[in-house]
Amino acid sequence: MNFYQTGTGLLDNSYANEAGQVIYKVSTPNKYTDRVTTISHIIPSDREPPREEDTDLGGAQSEEVDFRDRFAILGVIDWKVKTSSIMRYKGKEIKASDYLKKKGWGWYTKNRVFEGPDGKEYTWKMTSTSKVSRYNHVIYHTDTGIKLFRNDGSDTPIAKWHIRNRGLFNPAKAKPAYLEIFPEGEHMVDDIFFTFIYVEKIRKENERAAATT
Repeated sequence: MNFYQTGTGLLDNSYANEAGQVIYKVSTPNKYTDRVTTISHIIPSDREPPREEDTDLGGAQSEEVDFRDRFAILGVIDWKVKTSSIMRYKGKEIKASDYLKKKGWGWYTKNRVFEGPDGKEYTWKMTSTSKVSRYNHVIYHTDTGIKLFRNDGSDTPIAKWHIRNRGLFNPAKAKPAYLEIFPEGEHMVDDIFFTFIYVEKIRKENERAAATT
């Protein structure tokens, strides 16, 4: 299954399925410090919205939107600069550094490992390609998105983030950015989407930092 960005930007966007129905919404008020990202997911139209006391966060969900579709808060990320960001997810509040642990070294930053609802570990890995000169100097570096694997040595692909194709040289190939989740990950779609937002945001920050050094 795929979730396509309906606009531009990671933290203020909607993500729709192949049929064009918005499944996830990500909202981040524009602040210079202490930004908070709220991630909401759709409630099927044939289901009653959760009561305030039944939600994971103990907070109210959004009003009815997108015709008959309603959305409830899936999780919240409270971004910090000097300390670990705080995640509120599945009724718990936890440091991002504890929920998504650093492991190994990628091009820009360490990969992130988390435990899925099935008790197994999964790793978000940074992927990239580089053009190297005959003198072993990097001419340019191209990021190719992030990928999620089962952390058991099998390298079983679980999900992949596809960077937006602007179609600059071939407009017919233009395509929005999208998150692809393979069948092996369909039992934990919410967990994948929630952790993806955090890891991709960190990757983009480190990419910008690397470009200025």
